Amino acid sequence: MKDWASLGLVVFIAAGLFAAGCSEQEKKETPGATSNPSQANGAVPGVTDTEIVLGTHMPLSGSPAATYAGIADGMRAYFEYVNSQGGVYERKIKLIVGDDHFSPPVSLEVVRKLVEQDGVFAIVGGLGDETHLAAMDYLEERGVPDLFVGGGVAQFTDPVVKTRFGMVGNYETASEIGVDYLKQNFAGKTMGILYENDNAGKTGMEKTVELLKDSDIKVVSKQGYDFEQFDLTAQMQRIKADNPDFVNLMANAGAAANAIKVSREVLDWDVAFIVGASAATDLLIILAGPENAEGTLGFAVEKQMSDTDDPGVQRVVELMEQFAPGVGANNVTEYGVWVAELMVQALKNAGPDLTRESVIQGAEKIRDYCCITCLGPVNLSPTDHVVQEAYWPEKVVDGKWTLLSDDAMSRESTPGKVIACRGAGEPVYAGQE
Repeated sequence: MKDWASLGLVVFIAAGLFAAGCSEQEKKETPGATSNPSQANGAVPGVTDTEIVLGTHMPLSGSPAATYAGIADGMRAYFEYVNSQGGVYERKIKLIVGDDHFSPPVSLEVVRKLVEQDGVFAIVGGLGDETHLAAMDYLEERGVPDLFVGGGVAQFTDPVVKTRFGMVGNYETASEIGVDYLKQNFAGKTMGILYENDNAGKTGMEKTVELLKDSDIKVVSKQGYDFEQFDLTAQMQRIKADNPDFVNLMANAGAAANAIKVSREVLDWDVAFIVGASAATDLLIILAGPENAEGTLGFAVEKQMSDTDDPGVQRVVELMEQFAPGVGANNVTEYGVWVAELMVQALKNAGPDLTRESVIQGAEKIRDYCCITCLGPVNLSPTDHVVQEAYWPEKVVDGKWTLLSDDAMSRESTPGKVIACRGAGEPVYAGQE
C-alpha cells in the first residue's frame, strides 16, 4: 500500500480459528503453539502484571510520514486515554512505533526488532500492502498476533490465518461493491479510470474492468500514475481526450485532489468524478478546493472530522487535545484511534489471563461493536478476520462530504444485531429507527 487507499480503505475506485478436523490448512492456521520458547515456558512476551507492550510499523520520516505518521499519534492518544482509566485489567499499554520508511525490506527488519529485541506482545495496525506483505510470514511463523493490518490485498485475510486480522476490506471485494454502485448510478455511461501504478492499484482497476465487462458501462480510458507523482496533468489530458462521461479516481486523496484541480482549472473540464474511501476525506476538498470538489462522489467508512456537530467527532477531538496535544484531529488520526479502539476491545475480550491465543480469540469475539466515529458496527468471527466490509455513498455538497444514504453497501460476512452506530459509538438495533 503506497497511499491512503491502502488503509483500505481503497474501495473499488481507487478493496477458522480452531477449525474442526485435522488438515494441512489447520496446521497452517495454528502456527507453532511452541514457536515462541518464552511463551511455551509460561511467560507471555510483552506482558507483565502492569504492562502490555505492542508494536507497529509505518513511516515516521521522509515524505510518506507527512500523510501516515498521524496514525500512530491517534493510536497513542487512545491508548493513553485507556491508561488514564487504569489500563486493561490494570495493565497499561505501551506502543513502540518502528519507522519503516515505507520500504518493504526495512519493514521486515523493523518487525524483527520489535519482536526479537523489544519483545512486543503483538503487532497492531502495521501499515501498507507491500510493506506488511514483507513481514506477515515472519509474524505468522512465530505465532505473533498480527492485528488490524492497514492494507487490503487478498493475501492478508483470504484464506483466514489464525493470527492475522485485516483492518480494511479485500480490494477485490471492495471492487464488487463499487461496481454495484456504478451499475445502479451510471448505467449507459462511459468511464475513464485513473489508478495508482502498483499491485494494489492494478488489482482494483483490473477487477473493476472485469466486473463491468458484461454491463452497459464502457471503459474508454485507463491511465496509471506513480505514487511519487505530484502533477497529474498529463494523465488527465489523456483521459479527457478519450471523452468519458465520468472519471473513476482510484487514487489517494492527494493524487485525486490534483486530478480534480487540474481538470477544473487547467483543462477547463467539468466532468463528473467518483473517488474511493481512501480519497473521500476532508483533505481532498482542501487540496482540490471546495468549488472544484463540489459534486464529487465517494464512499465513507467513518464519519468525516469536518462534521464538528457530531458527538463522535467531538469525542475524538477531545481525545487528541488531551492525550496528543499539538497534533490535531483529522481523518488520519481518527483512523489511528479506530485501530486502537479495536485493539483494546480484543484485549478486554481476552480476559485478565492474557496470552497470544486469548487475544486472538478476543478479536474474534468482537461483535456489534460501535467505535467512536463508526457509521456501522464491527463484526468478527473465527472465519471472518476483516473489519471493514461496508461503505456508505457520499457526495461533496456545499464544500462538505454529505452522506447520500444511511444504508451501507455491504459484504458483511458476520452480520450481527446492530444495524448502525450513532452518537459517540452508541449502537442502533433493528426496530429502534
